[in-house]
Amino acid sequence: MKRSFFQLSAVLWVVGPLLLSAQTTDLHVITKRLEKTFAYQPGYEVNIEGEKADVQIETWDKPQVGIRMELIARHPDKATAEADLEKVRYLAERVKNKIYLRNYIALKEGEPAPKSNLQARYVITVPEDCPVYLKNYFGEANVSNLTKSFRFFGEFSKIDMENVQGDIDLRSRFGNIFGKLLDGNVTIASRRSDITLEQIKGHFDIQSQYGMVSIYSVAGLLDLNIDAEKGNVYLFDPKLREYSYTLATQHGQVHYPSDLGLELLSEQPELKKMEFKPNQEYYPSITISVTFGDVFLEKEKPKEARRP
Repeated sequence: MKRSFFQLSAVLWVVGPLLLSAQTTDLHVITKRLEKTFAYQPGYEVNIEGEKADVQIETWDKPQVGIRMELIARHPDKATAEADLEKVRYLAERVKNKIYLRNYIALKEGEPAPKSNLQARYVITVPEDCPVYLKNYFGEANVSNLTKSFRFFGEFSKIDMENVQGDIDLRSRFGNIFGKLLDGNVTIASRRSDITLEQIKGHFDIQSQYGMVSIYSVAGLLDLNIDAEKGNVYLFDPKLREYSYTLATQHGQVHYPSDLGLELLSEQPELKKMEFKPNQEYYPSITISVTFGDVFLEKEKPKEARRP
């Protein structure tokens, strides 16, 4: 690696890469480890692109971005695992105000594809106000305590968030989404992914195709818009009468407590529209539209919330 790479990245300290070997009963496990730190200042953003990666993003009170990365190869033949691990590359650099992290496979012309089971693991620690953009494929991510901006694009990669605030934009295909204590302007677009949200606040705009949407407690919610296709929508909250509802189902039904008193606006063989407005001056607005699915409004959630 060239010296100029470290100068460009404004690296404070580097340890690695360190190559480790272990053996299980049937597999040889070869691991390459990297630790790195970048100086951080307001206006910077962290961009991560992982493939077959487990990504953990957490916060601290230092003006730094800390990175721990493991690249792992597993194969019954040790030499094969070692050779395949050499085909895995990583990128960790800063270009202007962007800190880029990435793992990928690089093959020379005519070189065979890896035969080993390859995996990457990231632990990334940032200041809480650091914007983060994560792309992940065939992996999973855990994110906590960000306060400014978080963007996610995933395929076959589930994501679990807790106490994330600010501008949140989530896009997922074949990867379940779980969020607890989300607060801010939140946009979610998912396909063949279940969405589970707990104790949410702020503005939410959710588009879901071929997946279930489950929401537990919306105290502090400002407005919620859900547009779902071929999947059920569940809302569990003890104060259902404190919200305004506009509900529409095509080829589906609305299930709700009898004391909620939804007003039927339109009922056709394939389309049903209902609404409810509470007897108070200010109230959050909940709009749910479902095609080929049902809407369920319940005061109490099940004993165990369903998680992806």
